[in-house]
Amino acid sequence: MKNRIITYLTLLMAIMVQMSCSDNDDFSVSYQNVLTFETDTLSLDTCFSTVPTPHKKFKVYNNSGNGIRISSIILAQRNQTGFRVNVNGTYLSDANGYSMRDVELYDKDSLRVFVELTSQVNGNDVPTLLEDNLIFTLENGRNQVVNLNAWSWDADILNNETIGGDTVTYLGNENGKPILIYGMLTVDSLATLTVMPGTTLYFHDNAGIDVKGKLKIMGEQDNEVTMRCDRFDWMVSNLSYDNNPGQWGGIHYHAVSYDNEINYTDIHGGSAAIVCDSADDDTKQKLNIRNSSIHNMRSYGIYAEDCNISIENTQISNTLANCLTFCGGKVDINQCTIAQYYPFDANRGAALFFSNGKDGISHPLDMKIYNSLIKGYADDVVIWSHGGTEDSLRVLFDHCLVRTVPGIDYEYMFKDCLIEDDVDDTLTLARNSFVLFDTQNFFYDFTPKEGTAAIDAANPETALPIDRKGRKRDKTLPDIGCYETENVDKDIKDE
Repeated sequence: MKNRIITYLTLLMAIMVQMSCSDNDDFSVSYQNVLTFETDTLSLDTCFSTVPTPHKKFKVYNNSGNGIRISSIILAQRNQTGFRVNVNGTYLSDANGYSMRDVELYDKDSLRVFVELTSQVNGNDVPTLLEDNLIFTLENGRNQVVNLNAWSWDADILNNETIGGDTVTYLGNENGKPILIYGMLTVDSLATLTVMPGTTLYFHDNAGIDVKGKLKIMGEQDNEVTMRCDRFDWMVSNLSYDNNPGQWGGIHYHAVSYDNEINYTDIHGGSAAIVCDSADDDTKQKLNIRNSSIHNMRSYGIYAEDCNISIENTQISNTLANCLTFCGGKVDINQCTIAQYYPFDANRGAALFFSNGKDGISHPLDMKIYNSLIKGYADDVVIWSHGGTEDSLRVLFDHCLVRTVPGIDYEYMFKDCLIEDDVDDTLTLARNSFVLFDTQNFFYDFTPKEGTAAIDAANPETALPIDRKGRKRDKTLPDIGCYETENVDKDIKDE
């Protein structure tokens, strides 16, 4: 009797195992059972023709309660659009007919899909929409579709290009195409490169401009030059790659380079925006920057040794290293906003660092800063060091708003300045100081708010007639910094 019971139980367990493994139990052909997609439309944003895009991915889930068999996963237009698809490690290629077949997906299981694109030249001056469909055909006869799309833009690509000879070369978007730079765009020692108003230069990873001759970046009011990265997609939901530092290199001026200009130019999202080597002749002007902005850099905003530099009506802000660094030279700054609120690393540098010596060698510094706003998170955002004799450090702050602790021996540097040294510059204070201070989405407008200390505090005798945005400054009570507060009386560009 006991043996019969054991035999019966063994047979019953075998039947149960067989039933649990049967196709009819695990995999359903019910028309109601479908896949669940993270998205029904995958956009690769804007990309440049012939340039491979970064990949994007999405997941496909089976939440139906039963197993689902997928008869086929097919890229509808095969290789006609340039989309490339990989499903769970299988690349949809010509070898498999751009398809994957007989895929079993158990309940609560998922597939991971990766998508890239290399588009062909489309022959248009404006971005062209490209689309393809990834079609999932289920065993139950249902089709489910994910749309793939991107805007493809033909570009003029400069790959380690050199501007040579005793020539003046003009660079602009007159043919309607964007300019995409790979590697170094080199301006040779006898050449001049002029970047025309309204031009946007897109830089690939680590790309930049190497200047031995002259670089004239000649933006105009309401027709600025923009220097940015070549990615249009988003790193995370609240941060685009364009708004993320370190996406390209910067501009490097060699010792033999002089008479460079940057006017009405927006430089952002790079590593070190401007690096100036020690000048062969410090009586010649190395660089003149006017009406521009340098923002969101993963290294320096401006780094210069023994150079003759002037900066007017310019914003230098949010850099991992110092916004401005000067070791020796002659520096004139007027009506600038230097704001050190770099949000991606608490070990950010100062807003301004200067010195009259380095490595035991004297580098005399003559620096004058007028009507400028210099603020940041730290208790002291202006740092200096002595590397030479006392008389080789000649520095004047005149009618500036400065967050610093001067020290009794250096109070002579500050003439008619507002010294912000008695409050902790918390996030709340920063938000109360400027028109826009959005740390959630990393957007900033460093125009001073009405009622704050910078309003009406600049010197009318040395103030510039218009601000960074082209607004007319109050003749008798201009504001400190590169931005004048907006009101009806001040928003007049011409007399």
